Amino acid sequence: MALPGYLTFIERGVLHSNSVVLHAPDQFALFDTGYCTGAAELAQAITDQAGRSVGELALIVNTHVHPDHTGGNAYLQQRSGCAIVTSDVDRMIVQCGDPVTLMREWSDMQCPAFEVTRVVQPGETLRFGGVELLVIEGEGHSAGEVSYYSAADRVLVCGDVLWQHGFSNVVPLVEGVGGLARHRRTLRALRELDVELAIPGHGPLIAGRDAFRDRVDHTIATLEFYAAHRDAWATANLKGFLVMHVLVEGRAERRGFIARCRRAPWFHEQATRFFPGTPGLGLIERLLDELLGKRVLNLEADHLTCNLRA
Repeated sequence: MALPGYLTFIERGVLHSNSVVLHAPDQFALFDTGYCTGAAELAQAITDQAGRSVGELALIVNTHVHPDHTGGNAYLQQRSGCAIVTSDVDRMIVQCGDPVTLMREWSDMQCPAFEVTRVVQPGETLRFGGVELLVIEGEGHSAGEVSYYSAADRVLVCGDVLWQHGFSNVVPLVEGVGGLARHRRTLRALRELDVELAIPGHGPLIAGRDAFRDRVDHTIATLEFYAAHRDAWATANLKGFLVMHVLVEGRAERRGFIARCRRAPWFHEQATRFFPGTPGLGLIERLLDELLGKRVLNLEADHLTCNLRA
């Protein structure tokens, strides 16, 4: 199934979320804005791929407020004066400035301040340019996440609820085991929708009803596996953070990178909780060796790089 003509999909990578342009005659809305270091690149992609100028941007719609989805908000809001909409839960999180739930200082990630000017709640309808999108509960990966569903076109903008490949982290010390259960409940509800095209927060489109439901079922199985195997859950989570931070740095000198990660709350607190008695240096070196062995990371001249697209 092809995208409806009113949508343009801008696929990016791991550090920078995908973005979706929703066209109207004289303006457009934008779903998610990636990490802050790629804001100017996103602005150029909007012009090159969607044929729009940033000055036409009327509304940013965030599926959730992690920094890899909101990092470009401030850059684009300053240049367009656009409104920004999040769920009611996420606006409260932004207003409180919680460094853990926002995944900023706690995760050693940056996100310039932006103003949420409008909120939506699950069950409401977001209307823009003649298009109606039902707001769907999406909690699990993030406390305030929501998805957006066009029943008319059977299209779902699902953020980090569902990916074509892999699994978005439910961070143990942020969302807890309850996050796994909430994510599963979200997916079970989404499975009942008539979806022919799902637009994930990272990676390629999920095309076809059967493919969508297969990915839902596979992700639910992953959630249940992690609920039963906490060490595997924590290991996968820490590896995800390591990959993200290599991508942030681009090319990281190994020794200094390890030292920075060991000091960071996201590593220290989770290592202490899930791997008590294991020396932090030994744990992080093992995780890096596993990532190198799978060729997710490279090591050349004692510097780490990542093979995944940022």
